[in-house]
Amino acid sequence: MLLTPLLLGLTACVSALGGHGHDSTFNNPIFPGFYPDPSCIYIPERDHTFFCASSSFNAFPGIPIHASKDLQNWKLIGHALNRKEQLPRLAETNRLTSGIWAPALRFHDDTFWLVTTLVDDDRPQADFSRWDNIIFKAKDPYNPKSWSNAVHFNFTGYDTEPFWDEDGKAYITGAHAWQVGPYIEQAEVDLDTGKAGEWRVIWNGTGGMAPEGPHIYRKYGWYYLLAAEGGTGVDHMVTMARSKTLSGPYESNPGNPVLTNANTTSYFQTVGHCDLFQDSNGNWWAVALSTRSGPEYLHYPMGRETVMTAVSWPEGEWPTFTPIAGRMSGWPMPRDAKDIRGVG
Repeated sequence: MLLTPLLLGLTACVSALGGHGHDSTFNNPIFPGFYPDPSCIYIPERDHTFFCASSSFNAFPGIPIHASKDLQNWKLIGHALNRKEQLPRLAETNRLTSGIWAPALRFHDDTFWLVTTLVDDDRPQADFSRWDNIIFKAKDPYNPKSWSNAVHFNFTGYDTEPFWDEDGKAYITGAHAWQVGPYIEQAEVDLDTGKAGEWRVIWNGTGGMAPEGPHIYRKYGWYYLLAAEGGTGVDHMVTMARSKTLSGPYESNPGNPVLTNANTTSYFQTVGHCDLFQDSNGNWWAVALSTRSGPEYLHYPMGRETVMTAVSWPEGEWPTFTPIAGRMSGWPMPRDAKDIRGVG
């Protein structure tokens, strides 16, 4: 039963790396230890640096930010949530699954924007106040004081992400609405005030459990919607849909899931909650969470870690992801000897 997924994985690997030329190798996880739900960007205007944010749940300081020049040497440069006055309610969320979920890090108008959800799992599902969706922004992610206090916006759900359309309008996409069923919604939002317009359903996923972690990318005249499905266990997977308009309707990729280690013998399991970004050469990369547990999924003391893989995305086509493993081949990596400022 495992042979077919493995053969498909090898085929995908060859396809994704086709045309890479002189490839490079790197090791997963790129962030060992508990760094789930990675969201990464490349900012040429900021000294050609890659930045990544991770979930932190109840930990404080929260929302760690890593930076790198070459995708191989990463440094913790600080935390977006670093002062109690930024988000006092964090002190009230005490359950293991409460706290900061899935920050989405983006850069627009010379500003770093981070949209996330503070979840209070002590409250029942019917209590909408358990979902506290918030916006942080900063001009200098290396400076803790640069990160703003939280701006709150009304959304019953989690895994929220900002997106700016070609007309300059800002939108937020998020997941979950328990009272009707799992789906992904979107609304126009003023990111400075948190005022949100009408929330509209744009996609229901492919039928996997809990479509969540939505990210939108505009490319080749399409809006591509990336999501996670299947829960965060061994059925975790990454799926994709696209539309000619931001508001949909979105059509599912017939090749879904685009990335998963479900039903394989890989040591790296629970692969999902993915984000895509480009490097200085225009090559695409993806980060995701994974646990080093093996298919039995019995022991994973390091928790959910951040892994990375190369992505091939020809014009007008769906992207192809190299399956996650410990030692990876990918695009030639950026080379930069400059040091990263930081705290670690």
